[in-house]
Amino acid sequence: MGQDENGDSGAGRSGEKVSEQLDHENEEIVGIDDTSGADGEADVDHAALRDAEHQAHKIAGAIYGTILATTVVAAIGPDPEKLSRALAVVLVTSAVFYAAHVYSVVVGARMVARRHLTGPEVTAIAAAEWPMLQSSWPVALPLLLGKLGWIPEAAATDVAMLVGIAALFVYGVLIGIREGRGWMSVALNALVVGSFGLLILLLKVLVH
Repeated sequence: MGQDENGDSGAGRSGEKVSEQLDHENEEIVGIDDTSGADGEADVDHAALRDAEHQAHKIAGAIYGTILATTVVAAIGPDPEKLSRALAVVLVTSAVFYAAHVYSVVVGARMVARRHLTGPEVTAIAAAEWPMLQSSWPVALPLLLGKLGWIPEAAATDVAMLVGIAALFVYGVLIGIREGRGWMSVALNALVVGSFGLLILLLKVLVH
């Protein structure tokens, strides 16, 4: 899940620039006035809201990508002879969903901005959506290790499922910690997000 810090910060700055420009153009389109009072002070810290939105978008993408990859593994089943197919399907499916999501965001941004986006703007959007694709790799890793013979092939899909479920619980814990509302919030968020993984496990049991 780690990324190069310089690349990530550069993409983040580019993404913020795109977001600021699109927000400004959107305000012009719908006639939003973000000031109030005689002194014209902004009621809302738009920079802070944009930063929070970017962070939330990354977490949401990571959760979605993990759920997608884990569901694909559950649907394919534990047959060791299908391990190569399972690995390919997880990676290709995640890549297709990532590309489709990037395209939909680009199209939506073009509609809001009423213009074509520049190359750097499209690149910034692709970078912002990257966690959706990247989050599928930890789930795919046990499948690759099983294919290489580093872990038993018969256990590879089960390990991949456990990795996906564990990742969802971790995301829930991180969300609860960031909220800063105590351990009850941490436990509740972990339970809610992790329950998606448990539902996928139930699906696997019912199907196979």
